Amino acid sequence: MPFDQPAAFRPRTIAEVLRPKTADEVVEIVRSGRRPLHPISKGYNWGLGSGLPVGDGAAVLDLSGLDRVRALDVERGYAVVEPGVSQGALAELLRGTPRIFNLTTSSLRTSIIGNALERGVGVHRARAEDLVGLEVVLADGRREQVGWWPGVSAVPRPHGPGPTLTHLFTQSSFAVVTAAVVRLLPRPEEVRMLPFTFASDDLADAVNALRSWTDQRLIPPTTKIYNPVAAQLDGYLAHVCLSGAGEAVEALSSVLLSAARKSPLVAAPSSTADEVVRATYAGDPEPADTWFLRRTMGRPAERVDAELGLLMFLPLVPFSGEAIALAEKLIRDCCASTPVVTVNVHDNEAVDHVIGIGFPADDPAAAAEARQTLDRLHQAFAAHGFLPYRRDVDRPGTATALQARIGQALDPEGVFAPGRYSAG
Repeated sequence: MPFDQPAAFRPRTIAEVLRPKTADEVVEIVRSGRRPLHPISKGYNWGLGSGLPVGDGAAVLDLSGLDRVRALDVERGYAVVEPGVSQGALAELLRGTPRIFNLTTSSLRTSIIGNALERGVGVHRARAEDLVGLEVVLADGRREQVGWWPGVSAVPRPHGPGPTLTHLFTQSSFAVVTAAVVRLLPRPEEVRMLPFTFASDDLADAVNALRSWTDQRLIPPTTKIYNPVAAQLDGYLAHVCLSGAGEAVEALSSVLLSAARKSPLVAAPSSTADEVVRATYAGDPEPADTWFLRRTMGRPAERVDAELGLLMFLPLVPFSGEAIALAEKLIRDCCASTPVVTVNVHDNEAVDHVIGIGFPADDPAAAAEARQTLDRLHQAFAAHGFLPYRRDVDRPGTATALQARIGQALDPEGVFAPGRYSAG
């Protein structure tokens, strides 16, 4: 097996593990008649099933061996990467160039493509917004390119003439993705992290102040808010990141520090955590190489599933103090002890909550209680319309009639990941 089956989920029976090294080998496997195939990029989808398929009997198609950066153009701002390329590897290639990549605060070993296809969230924007083109292997073994690719036009753009097909293959099981074109960001002149703390009783007012700053474009929609457990403080911590020309960053910092004095937000002295997160916004992989996993999970990436039980719940919530305060109440009501919670601002209207429920991997009773807690969270949040934007393998969701028709047209025999974001 390429991964330890996570203790939080029912064990699956896996027929075999296939490890191609090239896209041509993926085509050969698809044409070989093995059914069904469950593609993974690196298997680090922690808390949502890692590399597990939805059902029993699948062959795991481990794409971590496809690990080439096929092209890198810092002038036009794109890279062509394969599924086994980690975010840390790309960030390292960009060191000293005029470009950075939209990193996440997860392990630098995680796959760029895997996270983008799951619509994960980088520190600058949703990872799906980084995608401009995909190379896919369809169920009949054909290899196709969708979206923008080098040579199509001079400007990397996700939309071209006619229907845009790239996002047909995000959160779907219609094909195997063997490469992606991802956009790179300009390297900012300065990146400054402003940490603010506030008391638990001030959560709604503090969030409303952050929303107001975001609406007025004083800060970008990239703020992170950590509950006391995640912040390891008595209260909440907010990370507001400013980047751009040095004079603009300095001016905005002054404005925000003045505005904070009229709100519950208290400017805090910088810490090691603040510096590591700042470096992540700056596209610098070095400080974050192992720091996040040590802090949040206490172990390196390859040992997470073997030694730690973890379930993740990722609901979308309106960006308002009242809604986020309600979400905190729901978490308290559903959880015997307060979990680690990070709130990520998506835009002016929405935030996500990353709720991690950890337990000892060798404790079946703790695993059962964690699953019951997750059930309660799903039910309580759904009652208010706060639905998850990413799902785990035990709750893969139900396809709409139109999605099912598209899946039937592209993969009539259910070759790829049946049940994972599909009707299979």
